[in-house]
Amino acid sequence: MKEKLLYLAKNYDLVVGDKFELFYRGVIRSMNPYKYYIKVSSPKGKPYPRYYTYTPLDGEVGDYPLTITLYDDYLNEIETATTTLHVVMPKKPNRKLNILCIGDSLTFNGVWPYEGYRRFTKNGGEPSGRGFGDVLNLIGTCKKEEVGYEGYGGWQWRHFVNNEAVSTTSSIWVEVDSHTLNENDQHSIWQSDKLKWVLESIEEKKLKFKRGEGNYSCLPIIGEEFIDLEKNRTLKVNKYYFEKGNPFYDEDIKGPNFKKYCLENNFDGIDYVYILLTWNGQYTPYNRDFSHFEPFIVEILKRLRQDYPNVKVRLIGIQSPSIDGGIAANYGASGLYSDVFGEVTTAYNYDEYLEELCNKEEFKDYCRYIDMKAQFDVEYNMPSEMTKVNARSTVLEKIGTNGVHPTMSGYLQIGDVFYRALVRDMNDESE
Repeated sequence: MKEKLLYLAKNYDLVVGDKFELFYRGVIRSMNPYKYYIKVSSPKGKPYPRYYTYTPLDGEVGDYPLTITLYDDYLNEIETATTTLHVVMPKKPNRKLNILCIGDSLTFNGVWPYEGYRRFTKNGGEPSGRGFGDVLNLIGTCKKEEVGYEGYGGWQWRHFVNNEAVSTTSSIWVEVDSHTLNENDQHSIWQSDKLKWVLESIEEKKLKFKRGEGNYSCLPIIGEEFIDLEKNRTLKVNKYYFEKGNPFYDEDIKGPNFKKYCLENNFDGIDYVYILLTWNGQYTPYNRDFSHFEPFIVEILKRLRQDYPNVKVRLIGIQSPSIDGGIAANYGASGLYSDVFGEVTTAYNYDEYLEELCNKEEFKDYCRYIDMKAQFDVEYNMPSEMTKVNARSTVLEKIGTNGVHPTMSGYLQIGDVFYRALVRDMNDESE
């Protein structure tokens, strides 16, 4: 099967007054997309050497075609692809909506859910918010200020179906030789290796602690003892283990139960779900077979629809990995993820797979794909450092230092993608 060089999603969300950028590295599957003449044709916007940009104005709501054609130096057409730019005007929804954002380490810090929320609900900031006020409720057990979400480093689709991984909210069981604690000591605050823990359950030779203030690592460091911060008592740790932490898991059905999740956490329900998964598990370079993900994706989609028949689900594609050294810095020259162009290709294929899945008959009524990769500047929004061009030179060049995790600017750029999708969905909701 001949691989496509160009991958444009069927459409992109644009918002009046918001600067939309489509980066050629996110749509041309090549280690050097600039070896082609990139011709962009559209009734709106401006094509620059690295990207196309368009800031819609008042009165420009509607759909506009955008076509990209690749040529060689002899003006031979290599490939062409067309997409639709869907421009909407932000509208305040006519009811308060519950939104759930789910993801892995790209979601762990809560930046992209918060940024989309900020731009829709608040005033001021850069870019300036829309100021629609308290019209969205972002739910979740992880928190960034008032915004909830579910984001756990290292997780894949299966971790949100099964119950096999530790989460940022997982409690810990600590085994001890003996203790003199009783029910009056419940909820007392303890510390181990500078992290706070709250005593929750007391058994003869083991104690259960839940997370204290600021304690949100998936695998926190546990010291040799726990210290009572109020009474200065100590407990020597013989052994410890974490409870598994899938927030949606229901032991009775051996899978996710979103109604139970909402009931246990006092959430009113779920209207929209935005899912950004997964760079974890993309072990095969140039991969086109994502069957190891599909049963779990399908389980989540079907269970959401079963628990909340009117739910809308958005699958956000992953961005390309670092193309200027971040893969080398993290993974070396052998093993998983070490093939840079192999992983670039896998990211393209995975995103195309997600879009095709959303368009299947059983999912198309409530699922939609969002192409984040095209809107992410992988050349400038990945971590890097300035280093010598060689051991004998003082001249410096930029070298990537992380394979798949963005800089803060990159996380905010993902937040912009979420914002545009949110505006489109809220626009549809208000009609």
